[in-house]
Amino acid sequence: MEAFPWVEILKSFGPAVAVIVFFVWRDWQRELHLTSRIEVLEKYQKETLERLVEKSTVALTQSSECLKWIGRVIERLARVCPKMAGQDCEKPEGL
Repeated sequence: MEAFPWVEILKSFGPAVAVIVFFVWRDWQRELHLTSRIEVLEKYQKETLERLVEKSTVALTQSSECLKWIGRVIERLARVCPKMAGQDCEKPEGL
């Protein structure tokens, strides 16, 4: 960072202008630091959200597959044991 010519401003325009220029310069520097910090935080939030969405998508996909599998199992059980459909079960052959 370059040194700001405070002495020349003070000599040319007086202490009031030098003070105003100092505060404007200080706030400008602070804004630069805050901007870079905000960018880092936004990047972190974006990456975190992307990972969470990806994991949630995988979990939802696995859950859907499990529910489909459970549905198929229940359909097979209903065919083997009609009692599940409100009828009496018959003893399977061989038992």
